[in-house]
Amino acid sequence: MKNICAIIPEKKLDAVNTALHELGVKGLTIFKTKGRGKDIRKPNQMGNLFYFAEFAENNTIMIMSSDADVDKIVDAIQKNAEIGKIFVTNIEEFIDIRKNMRGEDFL
Repeated sequence: MKNICAIIPEKKLDAVNTALHELGVKGLTIFKTKGRGKDIRKPNQMGNLFYFAEFAENNTIMIMSSDADVDKIVDAIQKNAEIGKIFVTNIEEFIDIRKNMRGEDFL
């Protein structure tokens, strides 16, 4: 089992969500997040004022997946987000508290 965590711009969330739904991804969790990368900050404009935002507003998507589905999920995120970061990590155990189910069979 894998945990796929993708940090994408807020404006790309709908496109990524649609692509994942079309793939048959049943569940995901979305967090509104802020962060900054190593790139040089660009000025934003509000009316006649220019300012530098300290952090960019993003969404972080978390998906639990079987090993077999990871590549197609990552490809869908890459094609539809076009920018951001994706992290894939191993899951030692998956437990659904309410249903008292464990393991990859639940996915």
